[in-house]
Amino acid sequence: MDVDPALVKACQRGEPGALDTLIRATYADVYALCRRMLADPDEAADATQEVYLRVMRSVLGFRGESAFGTWLHRVTVNVCLTALRKRSKARAAGMVAGGTPFALPGDEAGLATTRDAPDDLAVTADLAARSEVALATLPEDARAVVVLRDIEGLSTKEVAELLGVTENVVKVRLHRAHARLRTLILGEAATEGGVGG
Repeated sequence: MDVDPALVKACQRGEPGALDTLIRATYADVYALCRRMLADPDEAADATQEVYLRVMRSVLGFRGESAFGTWLHRVTVNVCLTALRKRSKARAAGMVAGGTPFALPGDEAGLATTRDAPDDLAVTADLAARSEVALATLPEDARAVVVLRDIEGLSTKEVAELLGVTENVVKVRLHRAHARLRTLILGEAATEGGVGG
């Protein structure tokens, strides 16, 4: 999430259109992170809206001790973690049912960036779809670790700090999540060619 520091200063000065420009410049990245963490397009849209409400309330207090993009990333992760906690509490109270969202039409768009053969494109799209579904089926704490560590590229220490756990807990969750993802992704591919029971 790269953001021009001059744009942030313009937002802090209250220049007309500056906040709209900031939102347009970062919206896709914020929504994508929310979608990966929450595995639900509607919840991701709600979380994205909450992120920008927090940005509007807090941009004046941003002191520039880190890059604005880093700050925005942390705000987004914190909003998603709060949403995951609320979801867990609601499920525990029996207010919502669990579920596995499926990819929306067009979600696989943009996977191929080269002129691959149609068979290669199909395999890539299939693997991406399997991965997305498998990631969505992970428990929320495991999914958060995978998204933050593997997809967002945060260090183990950063993930531990964000989640409020030890680095060892992050490593264990990540190891277990990887094993589960391998089973889900590769297991499905292996059983499709086999005999059904």
